[in-house]
Amino acid sequence: MKAFLFAGQGAQKVGMASDTVHIEKVRSLFSLAEKKFPGLVELMTAGDPELLNRTVNTQPAMFLADLAYAYKAEEEGGRPDAVCGFSVGEIPALVYAGALSEEDGLEIIGLRARLMDEASARNGGKMIAVIGLDVQTVENIAAQVEDCWAVNFNAPSQTVVAVGLSGADKLCGLVKEKGGRALPLRVSGAFHCPYMSSAADGLKVLLEKTRFSAPKIPVYANLTGKPYEGDEDARKELLWRQVMSPVRFTDTVANMKADKIDEFVEVGPGNVLTGLIAKNK
Repeated sequence: MKAFLFAGQGAQKVGMASDTVHIEKVRSLFSLAEKKFPGLVELMTAGDPELLNRTVNTQPAMFLADLAYAYKAEEEGGRPDAVCGFSVGEIPALVYAGALSEEDGLEIIGLRARLMDEASARNGGKMIAVIGLDVQTVENIAAQVEDCWAVNFNAPSQTVVAVGLSGADKLCGLVKEKGGRALPLRVSGAFHCPYMSSAADGLKVLLEKTRFSAPKIPVYANLTGKPYEGDEDARKELLWRQVMSPVRFTDTVANMKADKIDEFVEVGPGNVLTGLIAKNK
């Protein structure tokens, strides 16, 4: 069985999805996006990297790129049996699975990007990947630093930490003392932590007015590591709470493999997620 993995923020690069525009579904998607985000397609395919890396631009651009690559992968190898998306990638994954329309997906991603950008401006913070230490050690280190949380459980020896600006140096020093490496990520704030509670609240308001159907194929949720289930309100809660909650990718991979998924196709720029799959043995 096959799954598509929808890439998250940090994978963006200028030129992404430029090799998908020959596909009619991609051209239609890009045309729709231009009405809401004028100039976004040009920015992602041939624009300024610094502008692309701003959260308010990155998230809508990743939404478009992920869906474009999914449409391309479907054309080349058929539809998958399930999908999952990493952080922002969960929204295009839900659109692809038929839970949200493209129009609603664009509306959600635009608001999510703006609210998270505003929350980052208020709170500051960084996200730092800790390499070479087990999860428990990383959580113990985070507990010693003010405003610090383990938030992305990527692999047994790779955990991303969200931390306030005042605690970043202390975190990196403690990681080094334990023999690990601390690598800052290309994002503009501390995501998937309490700093993002205002963004989650704002997204909840929009989702309450949005039609959110049951997915046509399983969509594994970041919040639980399990497929979306329950009624419409329960599905919506999985999405708005995701913004301020950890991404449980390790659990997701384990559950997908337990459900007999043995082929993973990354849809998005790069191969970050398939690399993480290889580390989740």
